[in-house]
Amino acid sequence: MKSRVNRVHPRTMSISVIMSVYNGERFLRDAVLSVLDQTFHDIELLVIDDASTDGTLHLLEELASRDSRIRILTNSTNLGLTKSLNRALMHAQGEFIARLDADDIAFPSRLEKQLAFLASHPDIDIVGTAYEWIDEHGNVIGRPNVITDPDDIHRTFPRTNPLLHSSVLMRRHLLDSTGGYDASYKKAQDYALWLRLAPTHRFANLPEILTQKRLSKDMLSYASERSQLRFAVRARYEALRRGDYPMWYFIYILKPFIASILPRAVVRWIRIHLFHQRQYEHPTLR
Repeated sequence: MKSRVNRVHPRTMSISVIMSVYNGERFLRDAVLSVLDQTFHDIELLVIDDASTDGTLHLLEELASRDSRIRILTNSTNLGLTKSLNRALMHAQGEFIARLDADDIAFPSRLEKQLAFLASHPDIDIVGTAYEWIDEHGNVIGRPNVITDPDDIHRTFPRTNPLLHSSVLMRRHLLDSTGGYDASYKKAQDYALWLRLAPTHRFANLPEILTQKRLSKDMLSYASERSQLRFAVRARYEALRRGDYPMWYFIYILKPFIASILPRAVVRWIRIHLFHQRQYEHPTLR
């Protein structure tokens, strides 16, 4: 079921960047600094520490002592990404909401260019960016093709998620009206939200690479991949149940469902050799 997101604070700035982190000390500093170094300055960075047990909270407090734009909220117990993001939305003060994961990087001009795009395209509600994959050491290991045209994105939604969650900038009123992320989705919460919005709202991606998405062994664990695929299947099935797409689109449920039950090695082979996703060949991800 959807969570109800009620604002705690009135809006006082342009962009709230929301981030949730659990034991993410290793890459957190680079992620936070990439937000603080944006060419657009009227922002806040709202970080949820999801009951970390490493040095995450100490690092956040150190960074916040240097820049008042950082606001920290702590969970007493581990709530997971979806519920943590909804908590961040409750406290966010911005007219626009941006996302960044705690191990990713936003290029300096990202928010400025996304905000300018939304200002000049009032018919678009959510805009992502092109991006590149990086490994644990920050080396670029892939640059996926990104769909940019809103109509093409709309046609793609039943088959795949064409937006990188960690790259999006969203109009805040949209999230207020939908109640935020569906808290019953532990994974693929972004895809479930996009599919709910797709019948009545428009999306775009900027063609310029403005985000780096980190791939790590933990992210690509068998359990994590399988869970992500099964929640994606559920999101597509619920879109069909709502009548948002013709029933023959059921065929698009089969691909992630089959992938969710195949052995990990088979799924990797298919991704590399049939879909040419060469980043999965990188030595650090084996």
